[in-house]
Amino acid sequence: MELTEFETLRNFTSEYLEFPPFVTAFNEIDRMVRLYRETGVASHLVVTGESGSGKTTLCKALETKYPRTSIPERDIVPVLIVAIPPAATIGSVAEVMLTQLGDPSPSFGTTSTKTARAVHLARECRVELLMFDEANHIQDRGQSPTQYMVGDWLKSVMDHMQVPTTLLGLPRVEDLLRVNEQLRRRFTRHVQMALGQDPEDNIESQCLQLFTSLTPSLPVPFLKGEMSWKELGHRLHAATDGRVAFVKSLLLGVIRLVFEQQLTRITPTELALAFTTQIWREGVNELNPFSSTFEFRRLDRAGEPFERGALIGRSNKRRQNAA
Repeated sequence: MELTEFETLRNFTSEYLEFPPFVTAFNEIDRMVRLYRETGVASHLVVTGESGSGKTTLCKALETKYPRTSIPERDIVPVLIVAIPPAATIGSVAEVMLTQLGDPSPSFGTTSTKTARAVHLARECRVELLMFDEANHIQDRGQSPTQYMVGDWLKSVMDHMQVPTTLLGLPRVEDLLRVNEQLRRRFTRHVQMALGQDPEDNIESQCLQLFTSLTPSLPVPFLKGEMSWKELGHRLHAATDGRVAFVKSLLLGVIRLVFEQQLTRITPTELALAFTTQIWREGVNELNPFSSTFEFRRLDRAGEPFERGALIGRSNKRRQNAA
């Protein structure tokens, strides 16, 4: 039976991004759990990456490997994933923990009682790994004193639970560690979820590896034509700036084209159309990485999708607002 467009999109978006930094982060966290089980030693890790780089998928992959089970008395929750809410406060993070642990009244009580309840429930549910996703929301919360307080609460929870803990967030989550020295001492190891981390493999090759790892999930075959794999890698890098989210976005656009045009194969022509619809609508002709007239350069000038000045300006503005 042929899959529908929505089924294909759902299957594709559920695929794990098996690119090297993802595998490195997964293996490192898995090792932390095994070390804890064997020795009781709790080690910690920071995982950073841009939006769409696979951090939340990483959490789900660990949860899949160590699934929840039930016994008559309670649920067993080996991996507790706590998605930090925007404008995070101590109370709101404690409520998320309680909700994930099945507490019937997560909003009931003072902040201190919520915290105590969350720690107690986590122990009862035999939590072996804490994963705080979107941890940058703590850093985004107000000025340095507020960030310090939330960070200090997080440190206290870790000290009481004594289990491996992972902070996952945008690169600016490292600013939180700069604010809170005690928290920084607990997170000395860092994995960056981004292409280009392997000094022995160039980023163009890594873009190609990620692309080809996802093409088996496409509804029809991909044919590169006369283009060499090396050239395709360079074009993919230009089209995505080496960002995982854009590689996947490009292929999502291709899947839509397959169903809209009832295609039996995918070629660089479809990649060119998907780049325009999914990444940059002004990216045509010499500004489209999959066009025969492409200039073969980074699209990082003013008004282009990977404009460096705009990214730096936004980052600086965030820091100024937090000061």
